[in-house]
Amino acid sequence: GGGGIDSPRPASQRAAAFILTAAMLTTLAAPAFAATWRIEDGDITVKASGTEGKNTVSQGNKKDVEDTNTIITNQKTDTASSHTVTIDAGNDKVKVTLEDVNIKADSGSALTSKGDVTLTLKGDNHLTGGISGNGYGGSGIASTGSLTISGGETDSLTAQGGSGENGGDGISSKDLTISGGTVTATGGNSTGIAGSGGSGIHSGGDVTISGGTVTATGGDSTGSDGSGGYGIYSSSTTTISGGTVTATGGDSTG
Repeated sequence: GGGGIDSPRPASQRAAAFILTAAMLTTLAAPAFAATWRIEDGDITVKASGTEGKNTVSQGNKKDVEDTNTIITNQKTDTASSHTVTIDAGNDKVKVTLEDVNIKADSGSALTSKGDVTLTLKGDNHLTGGISGNGYGGSGIASTGSLTISGGETDSLTAQGGSGENGGDGISSKDLTISGGTVTATGGNSTGIAGSGGSGIHSGGDVTISGGTVTATGGDSTGSDGSGGYGIYSSSTTTISGGTVTATGGDSTG
């Protein structure tokens, strides 16, 4: 008899111990890797963390999780989620990757950004603003700061403004740069008597397009005194140094 102390543990216990160790390793290493945030799990807020290259991300009961190379995606890309994305760079810079994201806001804009924000496109992305019974439809993207959109030839973004008394813009920003990807921005339609269709792209500052394929189309107006939206509107200068750009104003059929 005796000697039982040296006998090996049953395989099931060994497996459990290994899984526990692996889980601990994963937890320790997590800050070094990009987390993938699924929009179906709730509204997402991304902020600058103050450390270069790092963001803090909040979603549901996860608050201010430190993250590098933040990726936002949909689990089911063919089903739009009504949850929205808010990015706040403050006085810093924030970079976020959109990978096969599909958002259709119930109201307001699908993605809202403040400060210096870069969106990198991967796959096929759709951002659609909410529909407003009165006032303005939501934008696909509404930025109050400077926004840069980049991506490869096979990466795309479709930004659609919602309809309302005045249509929402496909993309609205203070300063907008598009350096790559296929970007299709369409203003929402106006249903008001004197309303205007949204712009495909609306900038309160400069628009700079240096690459990619950009198609910007203004929304239509059905009101008797309404006006169609601009394809691209800039209150400063529009510079096209590369890429292919097609801009078309909306129709007024009232």
